[in-house]
Amino acid sequence: MIDSILQMIRRDVTRGVAGTILLKVGSGALAFAMFSLAARTMSPDGFGVFATWLSVAQITAVVGLIGQELLLVRFLNEYQARGRTDLTKGVLVSSLKKSSLAMLFTIAAVAAVAGIRGEWWLLILSVSAFTAVNAGLMLGSQVARALVSILMGEGNREFFWRIAVVAFLVAVLSAGGRLEPAELFTAVASAMLVCLVVQVVSIVRALPNLRDVPARSETSRWRSSALYFWVASILEAANQYFDVILIYWLLDPATAGIYFAASRLANIFAMLSTALYTFAARRLPSLYFSKNHGEFEHTLQLMAEVTGLCVLGGLAIIWIGGPALLSLFGTHFASQQWVLVVLSLGTAFQAAGGPAATILQLTGHEVDYVPVVAANVALRLTGFVILIPWFGLLGAAVSATVSLMVITMVLNLLCRRRTGVDPSVLVLFRSAPSKSVARAVRAAESND
Repeated sequence: MIDSILQMIRRDVTRGVAGTILLKVGSGALAFAMFSLAARTMSPDGFGVFATWLSVAQITAVVGLIGQELLLVRFLNEYQARGRTDLTKGVLVSSLKKSSLAMLFTIAAVAAVAGIRGEWWLLILSVSAFTAVNAGLMLGSQVARALVSILMGEGNREFFWRIAVVAFLVAVLSAGGRLEPAELFTAVASAMLVCLVVQVVSIVRALPNLRDVPARSETSRWRSSALYFWVASILEAANQYFDVILIYWLLDPATAGIYFAASRLANIFAMLSTALYTFAARRLPSLYFSKNHGEFEHTLQLMAEVTGLCVLGGLAIIWIGGPALLSLFGTHFASQQWVLVVLSLGTAFQAAGGPAATILQLTGHEVDYVPVVAANVALRLTGFVILIPWFGLLGAAVSATVSLMVITMVLNLLCRRRTGVDPSVLVLFRSAPSKSVARAVRAAESND
């Protein structure tokens, strides 16, 4: 067994997946530190307001990007593999123009609604600034990941700026100070802006010389894909962030803050899913478009090995140390251990399902993916409305976990039927991996 583990560690793919996971784990640890420190520098209601507006800002950023961040993942890798610098320039210019205009309109609409509701003008301004910079990092990270490196893309998006914010919060807490949500949003937006500037500079340096290259377009392909990517992104954001907003409406700000803290801890497994997506989005497209079917299958096999180990380790951490981790947010958080356990079971199940959503979208099956996510959002929200009045936060956790399990099973079933690929950890229990990635390539090419 030790020899097998050592052999797995020596593999390039294993090191790549592990490095990406370590980056995500580090980002998650910093996020945990940031949120726990923020909870201690704010009142319970203040932290709940911050968590709720953070969720609103994240959804707003996704809506305003109109699917362009996923569109770039889809087409930059394809055009690089084909050596089409003209189309590379075209998709970059088109995405930047469309997302910038849509983002300005979306932020203005949210700010207007917040003003009508009577929110403090400084809170509105700080949330708007955070949303704009966050959207820039979301879009820039996709380009940087494809053209520069995962570290430049995801590191600037989720890791480096959090170091500055954590240091700021430590200083505030050490001095016995208190923060309002608007002040924290301003600090976060300022730190993120620095990372965005670094990211943009790295992208400009890595881009081939496109000044004299004519920009060409594949407008019909881009428009069709962007629409499905946009809808899917909105539904995914609703799955991840609308819970806190709904609890804020149905219960109270302090309870929303408690649920936010528990869901962030349960996201130790969602971080694994995101890490797999990040690695898959960088490595699998090049293998897919170069039709390297054997390496494609082999990469999925190794990703499943790393996933299985991480899921088991994460469950052990949550089961043993859950109350202690919750107590770091404050004494009134520690009593919600079972909310954390239930949420963790759902996110662990999702992580074990592997990057099924990524593979479906990569192989041209966005049409199948969107209605599944839409039905899942409806299932989760229905569960919230029914269970929260009876069971409070635990009812919300049960609804979220059931919806995660359902969507994971449905997406994996679709992935196997449409592409012949099993991305889940179940592939480890098969004597030999399937050899049907070629069918996925032919299907995608026929769709194009």
